[in-house]
Amino acid sequence: MASQARGLQNFISDLRNAKGKDEEYRRVHKELANIRKKFSAGSSTNPDGSNPSLSSYQRKKYVWKLVYIHVLGYEVDFGHAEVLLLLRSNKYSEKQVGYVALSLLLRGGDPQIRSVINSIRKDLTLPGSPSSVKSSSSASATNDAAQSLAICSIANISGLELIQTLHVEVQHILVSKASTANVKKKAALCLLRLVRTSPDLLAGREFAPHVAQLLQDKHLGVLTSTMSLLNGLASSHPQDYESLIPYVVHILGVLVLKKACEREYLYYRTPSPWLQIKLLKFLQFYPDALVLDEDTNGSKRNGNVASNATKKQYISQLTNVAGKILTETDVSDSINKSNADHAILFEAVNLIVIWGINAPIQLREGAMQLLGKFISVREPNIRYLGLMTMAKLAQIEGSGEGVKKHQATVLVSLKDADISVRRRALDLLFVMCDTDNAERIVDELVANLVLADAAIREEMVLKIAILAEKYATDLRWYVDTIIKLITISGDNVSDAIWHRVVQIVTNHPQGDLQAYAASTLLVAATPRRCHETAVRVAAYILGEFGFLIAERSGMSGEDQFRVLHQHWATADMQTRSILISAYAKLSNLYEECRPLVAPVFARCKNSVDVEIQQRSVEYAAMREAFVPEVVEDLLREMPPFEDRKQSALEIRLRE
Repeated sequence: MASQARGLQNFISDLRNAKGKDEEYRRVHKELANIRKKFSAGSSTNPDGSNPSLSSYQRKKYVWKLVYIHVLGYEVDFGHAEVLLLLRSNKYSEKQVGYVALSLLLRGGDPQIRSVINSIRKDLTLPGSPSSVKSSSSASATNDAAQSLAICSIANISGLELIQTLHVEVQHILVSKASTANVKKKAALCLLRLVRTSPDLLAGREFAPHVAQLLQDKHLGVLTSTMSLLNGLASSHPQDYESLIPYVVHILGVLVLKKACEREYLYYRTPSPWLQIKLLKFLQFYPDALVLDEDTNGSKRNGNVASNATKKQYISQLTNVAGKILTETDVSDSINKSNADHAILFEAVNLIVIWGINAPIQLREGAMQLLGKFISVREPNIRYLGLMTMAKLAQIEGSGEGVKKHQATVLVSLKDADISVRRRALDLLFVMCDTDNAERIVDELVANLVLADAAIREEMVLKIAILAEKYATDLRWYVDTIIKLITISGDNVSDAIWHRVVQIVTNHPQGDLQAYAASTLLVAATPRRCHETAVRVAAYILGEFGFLIAERSGMSGEDQFRVLHQHWATADMQTRSILISAYAKLSNLYEECRPLVAPVFARCKNSVDVEIQQRSVEYAAMREAFVPEVVEDLLREMPPFEDRKQSALEIRLRE
């Protein structure tokens, strides 16, 4: 093209040398006007609207210019007739230009799509193609090129009408024994694109035997493309392709155990790593298929025995494959080899995670040991993947003790310079926490919260609150932890967190938890500069349980009122509403508080906030409207909250 389309080169140079957008715009539209004139010049035109007076060189040059203009973002709404003429040509150089232009200039819903369908079908079924008689090798090579261009064009345009009309031809080319490897590769990827556009295009159970035939191909390029197609199909309808598991495991065994691989598919001495990754990803769709059936029904015994014999064979082979990947993968001096090997390794570990508790114990232990090595390396990408995968592996029953061995390393990663690594370390600590190590992990998280980025603080606060509640052996420690969270990062302590504190304290009247919470929160709210969340939870707890500490020095009802009321001026409306309710309860319990509370209610009767106004009016009128016994009954402490099966904090974490 460089030696033939000098005009195209000059046009591109003019655009690159343009001094501004306006100059480029003028040059493009000048060229469009010139091309339009050339296409319509002449005394006669062909029935399809093309200009017969143009030479092959001129037609290709002008179409290339249209393609370049389109790529720059300008609208091109003419020239389709010339593109179609190039498409129908028997010369590869013209056909190539036609298909490139067609793929870029035409969309699936355009009206011109009907005029190109027959031309594309003709190239798909050229003599020498699977549906035709055999021809010479040179003609076959030309036909393969035409087929490949047609297949790529179908994938790029991907309109509904085009899919419905030509998908059968693409399937036929893919499964035909006469198709070459290059054509099969393109047909598989084209069919994947068509299936993504129209998911119900293939009947899975009918198409699975054809895929099984393709999986027996010796060409690794065909296998790689076929696995791309198979993963796309299995992600939507996994049950239709479960029968292909033995073929996939066999290919894995050939690549991993026997190292049988053509030279051109060796990547830094690793046999076709991309194919290995696709094979391992496919197996992750079928965790149940990696477990032997239990022989519990006599009527199905023979079927189960046959099924178990097949399963036992490929499960044993898969165990050997996974074991070899785990034992032979190590950090390499070559970054490219290291990346390829680690990509395979992490997919193998993901397969073990999906396999779950049914995975052989030696595989789970080996994966955990290897991941422990990776989370301590300097390379942040490997450390990130190691932490993320270990968090998944730690959720398998029986893996808790193994992951605890790496607790110190994970705590170090919590201080990493990369925030994404810190996030994964936080996730892993959240999973590995239990009653034995909860206090240390929570204390470390609270200590790191002081220096944590704003982007991760809210998640850290929520997870600390959940762990402190879930694994607290002493609820006083839980209350202390939440108060620390409010002190360090009160802006990130949501209402759900302090509401949960109130629920737990209210629901545990036994022991001294309520008195401890009241005294601790009174101390926390004593400084004038304390977070508003601390004022809210202190107001609620002191209103409910302040009477338990009223006899202590410096904690009388009047002292409690003065500590709370010092925050009134800076409190928002929600906090003031809680404070008013606390004042009402304090004035009901302590005679000395009534003269202090009455002026507050009087000022708030005309508040602009409806909630504050209503509470003040009702609490002030309550003592006049009812006898003391009724008032005391109305203002007594709240009953225990309903115990939910699931914590509201865990629901919020999932959200």
